[in-house]
Order: sequence, then structure tokens, then C-alpha cells
Amino acid sequence: MSANVLVIGGGGREHAICWKLADSPLICKIFCAPGSVGISATKENVECVDLNIKDFPGLAKWCKDKSIDLVIIGPEDPLANGIVDALEPAGIKCFGPTKAGAQIEANKDWSKKFMNKYQIPTARYQSFTDAEAAKQFIKSAPFRALVVKASGLAAGKGVVVASNVDEACAAVDEILTEAKYGTAGQVVVVEELLEGEEVSVLAFTDGNTVSMMPPAQDHKRIGEGDTGPNTGGMGAYCPCPLITPEQLADVKDQVLQRAVDGLRAEGIKYVGVLYAGLMVTKSGPMTLEFNCRFGDPETQVLMMLLESDLYSVIKACVSGTLKETPVKWNTSMSAVGVVIASKGYPESSTKGCVISGLSQVSREDVVVFMSGVSRGANDSLVTAGGRVLLLAARRADLRTAAAAATRAAAAVDFPGKQYRKDIARRAFCKMNGLSYLESGVDIEAAAALVRLMEPLATGTHRPGVLGRLGCYSGLFQLAAVDPGLTDPVLVQGTDGVGTKVKIAEMMQKYDTIGQDLVAMCVNDILCAGAEPFAFLDYLACGRLQLHTSTTIVKGIADACVMAGCALLGGETAEMPSMYDVGKYDLAGFAVGVVDNLKQLPRYKEIRPGDVVLALPSTGVHSNGYSLVQRIMAESGHSFYEKAPFSKSNKNFGEEFLEPTGIYVKALLPAIKKGLVKGLAHITGGGLLENIPRILPPGVRVRLDATKFQINPIFGWLQAKGMVSDFEMLRTFNCGVGMVVVADPVLVSELVAAVDGTISVVGQLEDMRTEGGQQVIVENFQQAMSPLTSPYSSASPCQKSLSYKDSGVDIEAGDSLVSLIKPLARSTSRSGVLGGLGGFGGCFQLKAVEQEYKDPVLVVAADGVGTKLRVAQKMNRHATIGVDLVAMCVNDILCNGAAPLTFLDYFACGALDVTVARDVVAGVADGCKQSSAALIGGETAEMPGMYEAGVYDIAGFALGVVERDNILPKINDINVGDTIIGLPSNGVHSNGFSLIHSLMKKAGLSLNDKAPFSEEGLTLGQELIKPTRIYVRSVLPALQRGVVKAVAHITGGGLMENIPRIMPDSVRARLNAHWWKVHPVFAWIAETGEVKNDEMLRTFNCGIGLVLIVSPEHQAEVMNITRSHGAMVIGSIQARPPGGARVLVDNFTSALDFTRRMPHLTKKRVAVLVSGSGSNLQALMDSASDPAQCMCAEVALVVSNKPDAFALKRARDAGVNTLVLSHKDYSSREEYDRALSAALDAHRIDLVCLAGFMRILTPGFVKKWKGRLINIHPSLLPAHPGLHAQRQCLQAGDKESGCTVHFVDEGMDTGPIILQERVPVMPGDTEQVLSDRILSAEHRAYPQALRLLATGRVRLHEDTIIWHS
Repeated sequence: MSANVLVIGGGGREHAICWKLADSPLICKIFCAPGSVGISATKENVECVDLNIKDFPGLAKWCKDKSIDLVIIGPEDPLANGIVDALEPAGIKCFGPTKAGAQIEANKDWSKKFMNKYQIPTARYQSFTDAEAAKQFIKSAPFRALVVKASGLAAGKGVVVASNVDEACAAVDEILTEAKYGTAGQVVVVEELLEGEEVSVLAFTDGNTVSMMPPAQDHKRIGEGDTGPNTGGMGAYCPCPLITPEQLADVKDQVLQRAVDGLRAEGIKYVGVLYAGLMVTKSGPMTLEFNCRFGDPETQVLMMLLESDLYSVIKACVSGTLKETPVKWNTSMSAVGVVIASKGYPESSTKGCVISGLSQVSREDVVVFMSGVSRGANDSLVTAGGRVLLLAARRADLRTAAAAATRAAAAVDFPGKQYRKDIARRAFCKMNGLSYLESGVDIEAAAALVRLMEPLATGTHRPGVLGRLGCYSGLFQLAAVDPGLTDPVLVQGTDGVGTKVKIAEMMQKYDTIGQDLVAMCVNDILCAGAEPFAFLDYLACGRLQLHTSTTIVKGIADACVMAGCALLGGETAEMPSMYDVGKYDLAGFAVGVVDNLKQLPRYKEIRPGDVVLALPSTGVHSNGYSLVQRIMAESGHSFYEKAPFSKSNKNFGEEFLEPTGIYVKALLPAIKKGLVKGLAHITGGGLLENIPRILPPGVRVRLDATKFQINPIFGWLQAKGMVSDFEMLRTFNCGVGMVVVADPVLVSELVAAVDGTISVVGQLEDMRTEGGQQVIVENFQQAMSPLTSPYSSASPCQKSLSYKDSGVDIEAGDSLVSLIKPLARSTSRSGVLGGLGGFGGCFQLKAVEQEYKDPVLVVAADGVGTKLRVAQKMNRHATIGVDLVAMCVNDILCNGAAPLTFLDYFACGALDVTVARDVVAGVADGCKQSSAALIGGETAEMPGMYEAGVYDIAGFALGVVERDNILPKINDINVGDTIIGLPSNGVHSNGFSLIHSLMKKAGLSLNDKAPFSEEGLTLGQELIKPTRIYVRSVLPALQRGVVKAVAHITGGGLMENIPRIMPDSVRARLNAHWWKVHPVFAWIAETGEVKNDEMLRTFNCGIGLVLIVSPEHQAEVMNITRSHGAMVIGSIQARPPGGARVLVDNFTSALDFTRRMPHLTKKRVAVLVSGSGSNLQALMDSASDPAQCMCAEVALVVSNKPDAFALKRARDAGVNTLVLSHKDYSSREEYDRALSAALDAHRIDLVCLAGFMRILTPGFVKKWKGRLINIHPSLLPAHPGLHAQRQCLQAGDKESGCTVHFVDEGMDTGPIILQERVPVMPGDTEQVLSDRILSAEHRAYPQALRLLATGRVRLHEDTIIWHS
């Protein structure tokens, strides 16, 4: 194809259009009328022609003579004058609206009325032709009526934004009385002054579809700092960060699409560019005005970022195929354009000034777009208008691009030149410091959604529900379901709704999709004979739209009521890099219970002669929708068209969105009466693959399709898609929603017990020895013939379509199941019944019920967010499943529960069996770490929902806790309680959207070396590290009942998760010096300039789990959890009225220390001991643990006793030992000199006394002053010397503890570094108290050594100096 194109116009905008068009391989010749000097020099195939563009008949003839395929109109004037109306009847295709469409810019009065009519958000206004009336309105309007506009076209200058009423009135006089803008000012529009940032959002449109361009910002005022009069635009940049992705989605839906739809409703098919000038106010984007063409100077920077072929995009608009034409932009780059204007602009212009410096600019990789330039003497370039040039630079970040463009503008020179040096400056403030919100995740919106959902969930509650929405997990008291259960089996199922959600998105109709989700899950567990009682949902999206999300959840809640189950909770995942704005995926999880003896199917009782009955489906239900959409596309139908098979005059979309039937209330009475032998939910796999799941070997089902109640929709699908009978029967339900197997003797009673329609459709028979299929469907063609015949003759399909043709590979799914079955078996535990492949996973509670008198089930759902993008980009999937399990089981720990089972949901566009297997292997690994059995899951292959290589996962965990041990015990939390933290493994699975934004901003890739990595890993290898699972770390403490509350530090960080487990009357005060802030967080804070409060409410900052314990249980809990890195990180305090719920002290200095730590020299430590060395062991353990960040190593252990057990501890740890017996020395001084010499020989920096039974001489103490510390078993200065515990008990103290102090010449009198307190309990003996204090010493001594080794504490003369 070699097209000829005519571009109308001659400014910088048209220069940019020609520049981009010239790259197209589809274009032969580009003509531009009148063109410019710059345009003519663009490329060899670009030619400027001198045409009278106002002579439309002459222009049409010229186009015919030159075989012009397409005319692109740049300026607004020709459009407003009807150029398109003149050319198109002559057979000349045009890119630009008709005269009627151009009114949207050319007549601001008409435009404002249009916006109001079609509910496009805009400022309040009124139009006038009388100046006095307009001025009176300005003075009396109930809003700040300070924006005055000429209604007609005024070259972008007919708008005055007044600073006061007098200025606004003067503007009215200029426009109406003085006729400054001629006929353009015959009507004046007076508008409300809006406050915010102005942003330009342009879109391509073919009159139906809108394809939005990246947001740009124009700079209208002539002077820096937005001073001086308005101009046509002094510069622009793109993309503009001053409008969020959420707001852009609203602009597309509520402004651009609504405008195009409104124009079409007015009889105007608008083809071209629709430009929305917006004000981003606190209440959202408001439309200031529309333009009917490309903007200038926005076009210049937009073309720098357009990756698609511009001609192809424009051609798609003209031909009405924009929907099928993806438009790609390089928004990872930034483009900035700086305009240079002539002297006197905007009031006048100076012509003929020679322009110099352009050759220098060309060497700077900057593009020059010319506006007001002509040829002068000696072929020089001279000024010929107001705006002369635009210098455009494209760079990896906005600052660099702005600097390059501004530098280029400075290099160009001519007398009187004007340019602004602050283009894009307003965006820099926005860019200073990334936030989670700017990365596309709105925590406030999520909190608002919870508030909206809570009454919906409460409306589903039934007896047994404990707690409320918004907790870590949902709780349900099992005894409330059926007190008569003797051997309860928990049945669990998970599912999604497949690509049916795409139709909901297309139709913007979400009110039924929630019922589909519930139905798919509860119908499955009904097949085990179970009564559903609980449900959780997982909702994933690109941007959280409250109305849509609430609509979906309302549908879920309504369906839960229909199914008799309670909506206990769920997870809403906002993942901007995973899903486009307006895109969703859903997964659900249902739990039911049945007595073990009443489980279905009853395999041993199913036999030949049994009767098969069917309950009708409501339609397609929720399977086969990829094939549905393929058939719709092949047949050329729109979902908005009336469906010919509809009995109620619905369109295709409404018919296909008919919700899945829920069969619980219909069948449960019959199930409980024992009238049912087996149930099969007819989902993916249709009749042919679902019925065999409930049949024993050796029997088969013979069905008569003429007895089905087949919905006409299936006839249309088969006819239009030429779908074979076999493919219909294994893809769709074909009118049967649920199959029932029953004893023939009980059929009449069964039919009477079922609430609704149920029909006999077949029977079971012996397969004998010939084998074959277990399901035979007779008379299917006969049954379908009257349904297909109305459509068979007009099928547009060239071949018979199958599910595989639509992108769903059932065989690949079967292959995956075979691969993951052994993985699931490896996680099995006592209580698991059956294996993968059933309708639901089953767990016999009897396996654990001996531990529980009143068991409460705890359920949780979660995903791993955009951490998935790291795994997918690195092609490393083996640990992401561990993250999934961790996010769920750590949540149920927060209610004190022990995990029992787990189910996973894996969604993708095209199933890669190897990738999916790796993910599930990680899930199995996580299940083993948490002692949870992987008992089921769902793999959803959804073509068109996910790009190649992209997948999403969700998980559902179930645990159990004794009702008396449910956490948190909020009412038991008191001032003085201790806060214990367990370290994280890094970022875990929250905050990745901010990390993706940070990496994009910094120009980093996952393959770059991580500057913070202690192991020399790449960024990807560090970020992919799996979330830590805390089950084994803390469950023993939980089961002892010595923990009051647990908080999993996930989304919301420390600031928002800890308050979930505390009463309002207290606050948590943490000291960041008391734990290691992982180096990744220091890197995030520094590289992204992320503020402290944003860090603390987005990331875990080094603490993955928080426990609240009473002081008397602190030692016991620490003893259980210390080996897992637990440390005391704070305490509970009284909260002042209105005060913060969480305070974190020293966070800035902790981050700074983490940054400095790699540069700190590790201190060599000697420990002097005489006894068993338990404190030595604590010091060695801490020093060898990188997570403790000690900056110290135990290099030498010295004892005065050769048989001290401490020496064996040191040798076992590979530490040098030395025995210096005091018997070998004549005096204490001689001994201490020898000891000091040994320490010097081993290059010792610090010395710790740990039960060293020697009194050190003043000379030794003086030499090592400030580097010598000791620990004493009392709260000094109380009870110094020997037998401190005995002194404490004799004194009747209520608390004791230990003290780490510098050593001086006195007896335990040196300056104190830190103390740790322990309670003195009634009945304590000296030994019991000593043991409790010793546990505290094991925590305090390493902490004190860390402070000394890292330089945070030092001794100056006799005073302790603290360094933050």
C-alpha cells in the first residue's frame, strides 16, 4: 500500500504530524498546505503546496487530481468552516470532525450546553450577549465567576482567567463591547473559577471508540511562574503526572467516551481527535473546554512518544476500526517541548529576525518543530510569527528531558526571543517522593470500600459468625451449623467466573457477576452433600472503582443469602501493573460441612438401574465464554444488539450475563433426607467430563437429550459457530445445571422434595466389558435441531469452532492436574479425605477435634499483588507460591488459629503447564512449611484477560482455634504490655506497585545489581525472596495462651496493621533502633525519595509479625520465638486523646544506620567467662545472624578455668579459645597484663564479661575503658554484687531484671547502657527468678553489644553519648 496524504496547516503542530507520518512505510507522498519551511525539510517524500484551503471545491478537485487517499486537518478554523462537509461528499476521506462536530470547540456556548446535557463534569457557567448582564452576573453569582471566554474561535487566546471581579468585568467589555475577537466574541461565556492543575487529555476516535493519548500539560501564560497574558502555548510535556491513573480512567469514561456518545446521539459521528482541556480539582477532573483537533504544543511532545504508525491509527479512525487497532505509546520516556516566541508576543509579533544556533541544537538530540519561520536573505531562517519554534527533547525521565529542551532553547538566538525556563516544573513537586497512591494503589479507597461492604456482609450473617469484616480473617463457630453433626467433614471449593467478566466489563454491567462467583463455588461443595456456611471473595483490578466494586460485592452478598452462607471476608487487590483500569478478575472460596457418613457421592451404592435427573441451567452459566466470544467475533455481532433467541427482548450482553443458577435451597432438603446418591455440577467440561467424576468404575450414564430443557441460546451458539455435538457437550452445560443420581424407588419422593424443576433424563447401566465413554447422550441432534435451524443457513464461520480454537486447551489443563497431584499429596496430613479432582476438597475435623472442645473455623483469602510481575519478568516462579500461602496462613495466625487446609486459584491467558507447575510447587512448599494440606484449587485459562506470560494467583486458607483462645484479646491489652517483633525476609508481598514506579523512575531493571544486597544479588533476586511463614515460629506460643494479640504486617505497614489488634485507648510505641531495618527499605526510601510516614504505612520495614504479650509472659514467649529472630521492639502506652495509634521512634536514624552498615568495620569481640557460658552462647548466636545486624564477631573466648563448659561452646562454634589460669601468675596485676596482651595479640576491639569470676585491676579497666562491658542480674543501682536475686526477693521487689553497663573501678557502678525488666511473681524462688532474669540477659546483652559495636553508644569520660 502506498498512500498519498494531504495535511492542512502550517504550524508546529502540522510539522510534528508530518514528521511522524514520514516514518510510515504505508505512505508514498505527504503534501502539506500551506506547509512551512520546517515541514518541507522533513523528508524527501514531504512536499509543501500552495493551495487556497478556503476554496473547498478547488481543494476537492486538487485532491482528486493527486489521488489523495486521506486529508488530515490540523487547525480548528477549516473544521469549523466545514472543510470535511465539503470534501467527504466528493469521496475524499478526512480525519477531522464535520462542521457540526467542530461546534464543540467553535461555539463554547453550544459546548457548555452539550456538556450539561450529557452530564460531562464541567464548571458552572452562564452565556451572555449583553455586557451589562454579564458583569452583573459576575458580581452576583453564587460562585467565583472569574473565567471569561469568547464563545467562538480566538486562536487559543480568547480566555481570561481573572484574579478579581474588576478584571473579569473588564474582560467582558473587551470581548463584547470592544469586539477584541470580532465575531468570535459575539457571545461571552462566564464560568466558575476552578482550582487545581490544568491537564490536556487528547484521544483518537472513530465516532464510537475512544483511544486516549497520554496526558500532557500545556503552559498558557507567557511568563515564568504562570505570569502574564495567555498565549497559544509556551511549551508542553508528556506524560503529565499531575493526574492519577484513576482520574484518567474517569476522564476516558465520563468525559471523552461520554462526549463521543453524546455527539452520536445528536446525529454527529465525530471522527478525528477530541481534546479535553481539564482542571484536576480536589473533587476530580472537570472539563474546562473541548477542542476539535490536535493541540499545539501538545502534539509535538505526543508525537515524540507515539510508537504506533500514525497513519495506521488515523486510517483506523476514518474506517471505523479503531477498536481493533491498538495504539502504543512509550510512556516509560518523557518528552518536553519549549516554545521560543518573537518579541511582542502574544499581543503582536516581530518578523524578519535572523535565527541562529539551530546547527548546535541538532547535535543535542533535540527535535526542532517550526511554527513561525520563513526564508530570509541568503537562504537564512527568519522569524515569521508569534510562536517561532518548539525545541523538543525525549529522555528517560522528565527532569532530564526538561533540562535538555531548555538548554536547547537557550542555544537558539534572535533579537527579542522569549521562552520559559520552567516548563514541566510543576510536575517536579509531584515527583518529589513517590507514594503508594501515585503508584496506583489507593489505600483510602480500599478503606472506603470496606466501609461500604460491611453492611452488605452483615446482611448475610447466620448463626455461628464471629467478628466482622475488616479483621485479618473470617471466623465461624462450627457448632452453630448443626449440633447433631457427629463426624463433621469440611468441604471447600474455589472457582472464578472466567472470561464472562469481560462481557460484564464491556457492558458495564456488574450486578450479576457476583452471583456467578458464589454459584460456581457453592454448587461444587453441594456435590459433596455439604451445606455451605461461609464464603470469601478475591477481587483483583487495575484501579479500585468504588461503584463497580461495591456492585460486584452486593451481587456476592445477595447470592450468599440465596445459598445460605455468610460472607466472612475477602481480599481486594489493586494491581495497576497487572490489570488495566476498568479490568477485573474474581475468585471465590466456599466452605460447607457434612457428616462423614452422609458424604456424596455414595460410590458403593451407585449401580446400574439408578435414575439420572437434571435441574435446568439458567443459561450458559459461567463456562465456555472464550468460545462464546470467539463465536460473537466471527459472526460479527455486537453484545449491544438484540439477541434473536431472547424471549424477553434482551440484547446479547444481557443474555450472556444471565447469572449462574444456585441449587443449594433446591437440593439440600433432598440431600439431608438421604434421597440423593450423587450430584454433578455441570461446569467446564460439560456433561461429558463432569458426570464421570461421581461414577464408580464399570457403570455409565445414558442420557436422552430430548428430555433436557435446552435454552435457545445454545442453538444459536452451535449454529453460528458450527460447533460439533461433541464440542457442545464437553464445553457447555447444554441446558443442564446439575445432575442427580438417585435410586429408582426414591425418584417420586426426590422430585417432591426438590424446590423447583427437576426432570428424569436418563439412567445408569453396566458398561460390561466393552469399555468406552461413561456418558452417552442420545438424540442430541434431534433436540438441538429446532434451536439451530433458524440460524444455520447464515453462519459466517468458515470452519467448526472448538474451545481450543478460542484459546482454552482442556488437554493442557488435564496435564497440569496430573503434574500437581503428587505435589498436593506431599502436603497431606491427618484428616484429608480423597485427592484432587473432586468437586470440593474434604477435611475430616475428627483428625484434630481431640484438641478442640468448641472449634472455631478461621478462613482467609489473599494474593501476592504485583510481586507477580517480578516473578514473570525474571521467569522465576518457584517461590511465588510460598508468598501466596504465607499471606493467607500468617493472617489466620492473627486469630490464634492453626492452619489445616489450603486452596489456590491460578488465572492466565494461555496455560503454560511448566510455569503453572512451578507456581503450584511453591504453594506445596508453603503448605508444608505451615502444616496445611493443599486439598484443591482452580486453574482458569482466560484468553484475552491476561497478556502472554502474565498470570494472577489467589489463595484461601482454613484453620481452627479453640473459641476461648481466639485472638486478639483486645480487652486484655494494657499499658505496659510488651511488643515483640519477628523479622521479615525483605519486602514480602506488599508495596510492589510503588517499587515498580521507583524502578521506572530510576531507569533500573531487575537484572541490575542490588546496591543493598549483602549477597551480591540482582534487584530481581532480592525482591523475589519469599514472604516468611511464621506458623512454626509462633504457634507454640499461641497454643500456650500467653499471647494477647498478633498482627501480620502487610499492606498498610506498621502504622495500619498494629491498630487492628489494639483498643482505641492505647498506642504502640516502637523504637526502630531495636530491630534491623532491612537494607531494601533504606534503598527504597533513598532512591524513591519516599517519606517516612509513607514507608511505614506501605512496607513492613523489617518486621513481618508483631506479638503483644504481658510483661510476665515476655520471657516465655521470647524463649519460644528467639531462634526465629524475635526481639522486643516496643511497648504499649496510654494514648492521648486524638493521638497517633502507632509511634515509631528513630526511624530516620535506623534507615541511615542501615545505609552505613555495609561500610562499618566489624568489631572483634572477646568474651571473658568462668562458667557454662549461656550469655556467651547468646552473643555468638546473635553475632552470627546477619538479621541481627551486630557489626561484631566473637573472635576470642578467654577463661580462667580449663574445665569451663563455655570453652566447649566456643570450640563448637569455631571460636578461638584461651585458658589463663590465675594460679600461673604471682599477682592480679601480672595476670591482667597477660590477659591484656592476649587481647592485643588477637586484635580485640571490645570485651564482654560473662560470668568472669575475677576482680579486674584498675590498670586493666583504665586501658579498656569504654570498650569493656558487663551484665548484672538486677536493675542497678539496686542490688549490686553477689546474690542479687536473693536480695531482690528479700527486699520484696515487684520487678527485677538485668543491666548492661560499662565497667569502671567500682562494683557494678559503671554507666548503664540498657536494662531489661522482668516481673517478680508470687511464689518465686531464687532459682525461678534467676532463670527468668537469665532469659532476659540473653536478649539484653546482644542488644547492648550491637549498640556499642555500631557506634550508637559510646563512653566519653564517664558519660554515655548516644548517636542516632
